[in-house]
Amino acid sequence: MNDKKQQKLDEKERKEQDDYLEEALEETFPASDPISPGRVAKKPEGKK
Repeated sequence: MNDKKQQKLDEKERKEQDDYLEEALEETFPASDPISPGRVAKKPEGKK
């Protein structure tokens, strides 16, 4: 493979990796948000 083709392939791989990392960051942002407080209540017996 010549150098130009290899360079284009390397650039494409870097772009893909950057896109994956960006998506992962967006999926976990903002990690500093607190959980929402609340209480889990049991369903009353006899009700579905």
